[in-house]
Amino acid sequence: MRELYLADKYYYYWVNPGGRAPIVEWEVILSQDVDEASLARAVAAAMVAHTTFRTHPIIVDGRPRHELLGIENVPVFEDDGTVRRMGTADTHGYLFYIAWKGRRVALRYFHSIADGRGGLAFMGTMLRCYLNELGILDRVTLVPDSSDTRPTFEHILERMEDVPAYGKFDPRKHDIFSMPIDRYSREGTLQRVLEIDVPLAPLLGLSKRSDSSVVPTLQALIGRALRTTYDVGERTIVAYTSIDTRRVFGLESGGNGATHFSVPYMAKLDRYDLPKRAMVLRGALDLQTLPENIATEIANNMAGVAEGEATPYPIEAITASIESSVLENSNAIYTYAISYPGKVSLPDEIVPYVQEVRTSVSAYTLPFSIEACEYQGTVRMVFTQNFVDDDPVRAIYQEISREVPGTEFVDRGERSYDELRLEDLEHR
Repeated sequence: MRELYLADKYYYYWVNPGGRAPIVEWEVILSQDVDEASLARAVAAAMVAHTTFRTHPIIVDGRPRHELLGIENVPVFEDDGTVRRMGTADTHGYLFYIAWKGRRVALRYFHSIADGRGGLAFMGTMLRCYLNELGILDRVTLVPDSSDTRPTFEHILERMEDVPAYGKFDPRKHDIFSMPIDRYSREGTLQRVLEIDVPLAPLLGLSKRSDSSVVPTLQALIGRALRTTYDVGERTIVAYTSIDTRRVFGLESGGNGATHFSVPYMAKLDRYDLPKRAMVLRGALDLQTLPENIATEIANNMAGVAEGEATPYPIEAITASIESSVLENSNAIYTYAISYPGKVSLPDEIVPYVQEVRTSVSAYTLPFSIEACEYQGTVRMVFTQNFVDDDPVRAIYQEISREVPGTEFVDRGERSYDELRLEDLEHR
């Protein structure tokens, strides 16, 4: 049993448990139907190397902790639409499970054990083992606990102790636009899932002509689309934007290593054409992701966790008391969320057997969340949203498709996401 690292705690247990729990999904479409027995053996093998996926959550003295389970009951289920409670008997006690149907395999997990990059690493190992079980690839020998789960945030703060922020955007000092939407009931986990598939080559060409990159170019298009859909006025559209700290600080971790920052799309940007907007947003991105700004954001998060853990009440009582304030505060400083892990790099021998890859994360406090990844020449943007109306995403699609020929829109309907209920966890 171990105490959680800062990257495992913040938001995941203290801020967003229950129906708002961030559940990450990596989905692949294989070239042939799934063999469940072979898949279960492959998952068990991957859990040997990726020990964090053997995590079982418990509440000790009113505080969350993790312990490692054995691999007796592998959480592999044929997908029947069941909403599962992470960390309970629904998932054999683990904080993840595999849902399969036909050629589709989905890895779903609670964000406390891994971010997008950590989950993709597990998926890659599992697929390699699965093809081995089918006799397609040679046997792979995995080293136990070889996927490192070092405490990345603590390491960053040690390196950047007392370094002041530089030009860090504080959305609390600005008038931020929040989309006027009618949310689904907060009692459930029902969400709308929409998808925009963007051909990579013309998107990269567009970004290079703007002296920019993929994320700020997309944010320039999203910002303009939201302004044409809503009466934004002089308010600032702010994207809650994920950043992989491993790449900035040269770290490795098979668990969590991402944090977030704010990228503002201000009203004055509407006076510029797309290349200028994308260039300005690239500059904003570069400024916000300076190491000292990342360290400052992490330090602020650590202070929030420390305050919660010092409060003399059980975690269930603390999170219940802050639930409404977190939802209100998030919408006051962010408009939407976006994360782009970049290119999906699967081992070369696996690629011929994987036809599609997509990732998503359940939208929790914000109206919609975008998870995007690139695989075989397509940037696939999956929108999960807390409301029915698809006008905002369709406006974004139209804005992108005008600039990038071949862009496609897919409506994946409604789905209910899994949960992590603190009251359902084992208490000691």
